[in-house]
Amino acid sequence: MVYPPGQGKSGNFLMNLWRKYLEEYADRDGDVEGQIVAGANSTVEILTSLCRTLDGRDRYKDVIDQRIAIFEEGTRQAAVFEDRLLNATFSIYNSLNTLSHQFAEGNAQALGMIRSVDEQAQQSIKSGTQIGRSAAALRACFALVGLMTIALDEQQAMTQAIRQLEQRFSSGAQAAATEWEHLLNALYRIVEMMQLLALLTDPALKDRIEQIASRFQEEDQVREIPLKMRNGFCRFFELGHLIITHVDAAV
Repeated sequence: MVYPPGQGKSGNFLMNLWRKYLEEYADRDGDVEGQIVAGANSTVEILTSLCRTLDGRDRYKDVIDQRIAIFEEGTRQAAVFEDRLLNATFSIYNSLNTLSHQFAEGNAQALGMIRSVDEQAQQSIKSGTQIGRSAAALRACFALVGLMTIALDEQQAMTQAIRQLEQRFSSGAQAAATEWEHLLNALYRIVEMMQLLALLTDPALKDRIEQIASRFQEEDQVREIPLKMRNGFCRFFELGHLIITHVDAAV
């Protein structure tokens, strides 16, 4: 079933997080970079909330606390857009890394794949520009969201859709000529994979997912990469919020 917002033990917190997202977005009207960061930072917060909700036995409490503290310190220190984006994208990766471990508990093969993704991510971030490193973080994020989607797809109903997205990701990476294009390719494929993840969470969410997907397509009718990035991060947050609101009310 589709739960109305505000239910669950974290209902008030999640509603406040939604309001905060809307207010920060509105406060930055005319500042596309500021709205990108607002969407990306909100995504960190919503994924962290999902980690906490799934961590019923507090097995991951210390790592969740440590990673959100690093994010918060980064938001205080980052002074320019590229640094703020880097802080957000790596914090998104950290949250998804935690979530992936939660999803893969007891699955040695999946845990091995997560370690492999992490090793590649750590290697790719040792040097390069902020945008290049943000793109590397999001590429790793796509791999982790894909692993979680596969883990939820126990009946393999989404196998073909997942493979199609993986192919689109590879094709986009081959076609990308700049670091910005690599970043956008990874971000867009994440949003599309998140739609599958949300649907696997509960098929009853289909109408809500389609509403977000429709807006995703509507706001993609632009050529400017910053506007596309804003669209991607905002839809990423909205899909994450939909999943956590549902999971929080269901547990």
